[in-house]
Formats: sequence, C-alpha cells, structure tokens
Amino acid sequence: MSSSRKQVRFNDDNIFYSPKSTPSPTFSESSLPSSGDSSGPLTPPQNNYPSLPLPDGPVAIHPILAFHPYVPPIIYDVAFPPHTLAPNMHASPMSLPAKVLEEPATQPSMHTMTLIIDKFPWRLTIPPTKHYVSVRDLLEALYCFLRHPVLPSEYNTLPSQALKDDVSIAFHNRCGRAPSKAAADEQYQKGVKRVDFLRGRTAFMGLSSTKVGPDVWCLNLA
Repeated sequence: MSSSRKQVRFNDDNIFYSPKSTPSPTFSESSLPSSGDSSGPLTPPQNNYPSLPLPDGPVAIHPILAFHPYVPPIIYDVAFPPHTLAPNMHASPMSLPAKVLEEPATQPSMHTMTLIIDKFPWRLTIPPTKHYVSVRDLLEALYCFLRHPVLPSEYNTLPSQALKDDVSIAFHNRCGRAPSKAAADEQYQKGVKRVDFLRGRTAFMGLSSTKVGPDVWCLNLA
C-alpha cells in the first residue's frame, strides 16, 4: 500500500467589530527557506508611515471583503493572484472598478490588519503600502502569504496521517492545475506551500470580525 503513495515535496454580521494513508514527504534541502522562522508572511515592504492608534469604536469591513456564507460579493480563489478575482453577479450585478481596490479595507481605516484562519497554523499581519491598509494590500498580502513554502517540520506537526494525506492531495491537485507539464513540474519542484494546508478550501467567502480586536479578522473559505 505504501509503495503506491505519491510523494509530497518541500521547498526550502460579521462585517462589524464592536468593542463591547497516502503521501509520505521527501525533502529537498536546497529548496528549503534559509530561515527557520515561517511565521512572517511575504508581504509588501514596510513603509515609514507613522503607526496610528486602533479605532476605539465600531469598525466595518469593506463590502467586497465582507463575509457572506452563500453569495460572496466577489468570486476569488485565493490560490491564484488577486487580478483573477471577479464580481459575483449573483450578489451585485455591477462591475468592479479598479479604484475599489485602492479603498481602505475597513472603515475607519487602519494602518495594520491581522488575518486568522480556523485550524490554520499561521496568521497574517498586513502592513499598508500607503497610510492605511487597502483592499489591494490585503488581497496581495494574502496571496503572497499563502505561497510561502512549508518546512518539513511544519508538515510533521499535523496531528494525523489523514490531515497529511489531505495536504498531499491538495499539493498534487494544485500542481495538476498548472497550464502545462513544464509548469506543473516547476510547481512540484517548488514543493508544498501554505495554501496546500487549506486542503482544497480556497474559495474566498469573506472576512468576519473576531473578539480579539478591531484589527484582527477571520478569513472564511469554502
């Protein structure tokens, strides 16, 4: 049974916050990240804008980022770059002007945001490219964050073989969606990424508030 296993490869209302037995891994040391710290995302570079205090009142998420369990405002697979997103005509029959992406991700705007995902071992802290986190900042940082390579030690922290199998299946499915064999081989050589830990649940369903603070939001996926 084990001899038939594929191999996984490793490269080095909710829209408001209110105050109140399959694959076994193989390793490619040359492709592992040089740093053992995988907590930090690949995000836009830090800027010199001064930090602003967090709002002490209600905070609303941008409408196109808001959580809707059945009909999200945008159609977006987080495994792909943000330029692939499209408006969901079933939610709102309108176009999505480019200027919308430059609008603040929240009202009032914030200079930093943190995204968490249920049962996901990493969290993403998003810095702004201007003086506030925009919709574009959030989506681009999320994409870069999920493309971060996974360390073998991180893979081995998965608590069951079933979860490891699910990650392996997601990895091979992602490689298989590449537009050519050469592109698929390239993705395979780059190894498992954080997006594979989503185990195929990559449809963006929106952000919902948490009890942690106005800057911490939960990413919902399907």
